[in-house]
Amino acid sequence: MSTDTAACAQQIRDIGYCILRRHFPIDAIDACRLGFDTIARSHLEKHGETPNRGPNRHYISLPIQPPLYHPAFFDDEHILAIVSEILGDNILIDQFASDTPFKDSLHQEIHSDLRPIFQEDPDLPHPPALLAINWPFIDVTLEHGPFQIAGGTHKLPKTETIARIEAGEISLKSLPMEVGDVLIRDPRCLHRGSPNVTDTPRPVAVISFLRSWYTRERVDAHPISQSVWDTLSNREKQLMRRFVIDESQ
Repeated sequence: MSTDTAACAQQIRDIGYCILRRHFPIDAIDACRLGFDTIARSHLEKHGETPNRGPNRHYISLPIQPPLYHPAFFDDEHILAIVSEILGDNILIDQFASDTPFKDSLHQEIHSDLRPIFQEDPDLPHPPALLAINWPFIDVTLEHGPFQIAGGTHKLPKTETIARIEAGEISLKSLPMEVGDVLIRDPRCLHRGSPNVTDTPRPVAVISFLRSWYTRERVDAHPISQSVWDTLSNREKQLMRRFVIDESQ
């Protein structure tokens, strides 16, 4: 399936997101899901009673190693073309993680994922410094707690816009997705997770692409083992240059 990368980039500029349908290989995501199941069980054993993203909703950092790692996720020509058109050259990755609502999770508060770049003028309009890439490990129906987003709100004053959403003046749109779909979004676009009412956890992965000058402290990123680092393409190594390399593995 061909991808009009320029049109996708413009859609992200205009409404804050786009979805590439059936873009990632199904077999790679199936392997991801199986690998994630083990990680999720271990996480819940330690943190099941202390969810970090609201009731029964967990953010879990993911290791950049098979089966979670696959070059299709990190070195995709179309995604990199879209991201580079918006963020410019010399982009980098600083995050690989997951968001998973389990049964009986609730609506999150409406929020943006980023703090203002300019604290003295938080509503100053500016191009994005970061883009998030999300993809689900299962088919996400309305019952699984899909991502909900208010299109175009990345260009509006945050506090005022949250009030307008809560008043019903601006609508939130649910984004059901199938395995293989990829969501590319400006994290400033206001959104929330919705309740998962099924018995099936709904894991969605995220990779964050940044402009080269943008920095933020990440204490949750797993080091990349030397053995995995040696298998990466030169472009992947350039993208992941801020990760710590564990030379002992």
